[in-house]
Amino acid sequence: MLLSISAGAYTKLAPDSRSFISLHGDLGYSALLNSIEGQQASNGVDARIGIDFRMQYNRFIFSVGAEGMYALYTNHMNKLDVSIPMKDTESDIFNMHVLLNKSRDNAHMVNLNVPLLVGMEWRRVYFMVGPKISLNLYGKTSSSAEITTYGEYERYYSDFYDMPNHQFYSGRKMSSLQMNLDWNLNVMVHAEVGARVGHISKYTGFRHNPDRIRMYVALFMDCGVLDVHQKGKGEPMFGYRETSDGVQFYIQPLMKSDIADQSAFRNLSVGVKFTVAFELPKKGKSYYYDYNKVDRGYIKRGGNQSIQ
Repeated sequence: MLLSISAGAYTKLAPDSRSFISLHGDLGYSALLNSIEGQQASNGVDARIGIDFRMQYNRFIFSVGAEGMYALYTNHMNKLDVSIPMKDTESDIFNMHVLLNKSRDNAHMVNLNVPLLVGMEWRRVYFMVGPKISLNLYGKTSSSAEITTYGEYERYYSDFYDMPNHQFYSGRKMSSLQMNLDWNLNVMVHAEVGARVGHISKYTGFRHNPDRIRMYVALFMDCGVLDVHQKGKGEPMFGYRETSDGVQFYIQPLMKSDIADQSAFRNLSVGVKFTVAFELPKKGKSYYYDYNKVDRGYIKRGGNQSIQ
């Protein structure tokens, strides 16, 4: 009987519960999708840096934190040919053609994100999913283009080019001023898949503890759910004013123009994420369930341990 009891003896193991403070940095490709007919999505880049509290319970992961995000979007517009009826100094009527080429504008975004993520880690591979709330802190936009003007008269066979005294010129650069751009509150769906890399070991007492500092590399995707564009009455994409010095032309950034008045904009980004997690100290002493050792059939010397 005593032998049977001894053979069935076991030590109850506590769950493998760990807490971490982690730092992460992301870099990726970003696109600003729009609902404007015939208008391509804006391409750009974004970068993030943040701090998180991460808890691991056996294989389950929970993470909450805060991160700063910067994004730059570039919009490319189609060529534009505008004809303006005018009179010259001799009161002759002609059409001034205005050609806009290489038209583009930049939109800047600085947001504060709050991610709330859950996932699983198995051996060295992990994944996490969850929402991110994104609050805008700063936004600017500006536009630029090359402009060519020429005069078209009905009574002449050829058009008039490169006459600066008549405001006919080729390839002249023009740009708008920096304009404030407010972005709406956004909610993004986040997903990442990665693996633990490297091996940082710290010697304490009589054993090594390689898991005190963990490094991860992952691929991530953020997909915006809400429309980030603040609706309003925008100005025409291209316009002109008649002044005492002649005609002055101006262009308007896409998101501040009239063609974007009723359009929706949603962001999408994919990239690479690097994380360094620092384990917080544990209180007390106990036996912890280590699923890596259990999978290998590990048995602690001096006793027969099982899980209950």
